[in-house]
Amino acid sequence: MGRMYPYRRWLGEHLSQVSVRWNWRGGAGISWAEQQVGHCAGFQLVVIMIGGNDLANGCTAAELAERMGRLAQQILREGAELVVIPSLWPRSNVSYNALARQYASIMENSYSYDPRITFWLWDRRQAWRNYDGVHFLPHGYQQAMRYLIAMVVWVLNHNLW
Repeated sequence: MGRMYPYRRWLGEHLSQVSVRWNWRGGAGISWAEQQVGHCAGFQLVVIMIGGNDLANGCTAAELAERMGRLAQQILREGAELVVIPSLWPRSNVSYNALARQYASIMENSYSYDPRITFWLWDRRQAWRNYDGVHFLPHGYQQAMRYLIAMVVWVLNHNLW
């Protein structure tokens, strides 16, 4: 098994060009994230990049969307001004991808009323995936982080808070 992609270092190098207080906390799943809400205090922008393992392990799309919405609301109560939830990356599993599309549809329709919660659809490329069908190749992680940086810069430049 390969090393985890160095999100913190890569984000630090690229977010130094914009004025935003940020931090990277990596973890696994919605249950872990629900326990981390207190660490969001003081941040203007919080990006939640979780949920794929939850869907792969039996969580329904509707349950995941509902829990993500509650998590976003908790983060806003901690003082964040904007919560961004990217869509899930596709995998080689067809039934997982169907659940991920269902989840994306629920998220797009459920949180469009609250300007403080943004659901972000990734540009998803199959060529980014590693042989395991789940994780990215090194250039895939780099490209995904480029999209994440572009999204953060876009949010900042459009003064969405």
